[in-house]
Amino acid sequence: MKYFDAVVQTLVNCRGRVWECMKCSSYKQPIRRNVFGDEMKLIDLVAEKSIVESLGRYFSNATIISEESGEITIGCGGPPYVVVDPIDGSVNAVRGYPCFSTSIAIADGVMLSSVVAGGVVNIVNGDIYYAEKGCGAYLNGGAVRVSGIESIGEALISADLNVKGRIPGYIAGISSILEKAAHVRFLGTDALEVCLVASGAADAFIDLRGFLRSTDLSASVFIVREAGGVVADADGNDLEISIYPPSTAQFIASSTRGLLKEIIRELKTYEDCRY
Repeated sequence: MKYFDAVVQTLVNCRGRVWECMKCSSYKQPIRRNVFGDEMKLIDLVAEKSIVESLGRYFSNATIISEESGEITIGCGGPPYVVVDPIDGSVNAVRGYPCFSTSIAIADGVMLSSVVAGGVVNIVNGDIYYAEKGCGAYLNGGAVRVSGIESIGEALISADLNVKGRIPGYIAGISSILEKAAHVRFLGTDALEVCLVASGAADAFIDLRGFLRSTDLSASVFIVREAGGVVADADGNDLEISIYPPSTAQFIASSTRGLLKEIIRELKTYEDCRY
C-alpha cells in the first residue's frame, strides 16, 4: 500500500510525542487560538509539530491542512493534500477523560471524494485504523468490515450531542433515534467514533450539528467507506464536501444503507411533526 508507512508511522510517532508531553502538567496550557479561533493547548501544538516533522520525511512536496495552524507547505506544496487533526478530543485529553485521537487523510484533490488513504490512532490504547483506496480497511493490521445491521432497534448508535446551547431543539430532533436504538454512546472524539462504525463495534454515528470540519472527518469517513459502510448528509445523499479550503458538514455514517434510510425517516418524522 502506497501510503501505509507515511500515515501509520506518523501516527505512531505522534502518539509517542503526545504521551511524553502528558508527563508534564504543562500539556494543558493554552498557547494561542488556532486558525479557526478555537483555543490551542500545548498538547495540540506538540502533536501537530510531530506530524509535520514526520510527513516531511515522506513527502518532498505536499500541502498539509491542519486543524490547528491551517495550511502548511512542504516543498512546493500539493497535491497531495494531507488533512490533519492533531488531537481530536482535546478537552477529553486535558480533563483526563480517556478518549482522544489523531487523524490523517491523504488526498490527490480538494474534495472529500479525492481522499486516497487515511488513518486514525486511538492515543489512549494505540489502536490504529487505516484504509487505502481499493484496499479495504484495517485495524492494527487486520481487515475490518462494518456490522451489517439494518435496523435502529438492533443498532449501537453513537452521536455527537455537544451543542452548548447553539442549536435549540437539536437533542429533541434526534431523540427518537436515541430512544429506539438498542444502545447509545457518545465518546467526545468523532474521528474515533466513526472508525468504530468501520470496525463493526458501532453501527452508526450521527452528527447533524454542522460544526464538524473536514479536518475532523476526512480520514474516518474514508475508512468507513472502505470498510463497506455509507456516509451521507441529512437528506441521504453521499457526503461530498471541500477539504481544501476546509468546510463543515452534517453527516451520518452507517453500516448499511438500510439503517441509514431508517435513521433519515426518523429525522423527517420529527421535522414533519415540528412544522
